[in-house]
Amino acid sequence: MKDQKQMPDIEVAFQILQEANQPMYFRELISKVLETKAGRVHSPAQAMSEIHTQINLDSRFQHVGKGMWGLNEWTPQREARQAEETTKAVSGVSQRRERLLEEIQEDYDNVPVGREDTE
Repeated sequence: MKDQKQMPDIEVAFQILQEANQPMYFRELISKVLETKAGRVHSPAQAMSEIHTQINLDSRFQHVGKGMWGLNEWTPQREARQAEETTKAVSGVSQRRERLLEEIQEDYDNVPVGREDTE
């Protein structure tokens, strides 16, 4: 593995979260990245802003609310839940469609033969 000081900031942030194995407040995470890199920072505010932007743009990270960030790989159950909800919704639509078609067929079957609507 590369020396963390030579790694891109976003990779260091990813490793920090993997090791913590729990979400972290963004300022704490970014501070740890800057500590790990231990380089001179011209503008701490700008460095924090740049790392925060990288975290926002990297799909491996997930905002979990109130400034807390975690990793997408921690939430496979969320994806499974979404897939299940989608399946239920599609199933519900199919069931409603079948009932509607049955009702239409019943209405059609109840029309007397030879009767023509002249309205």
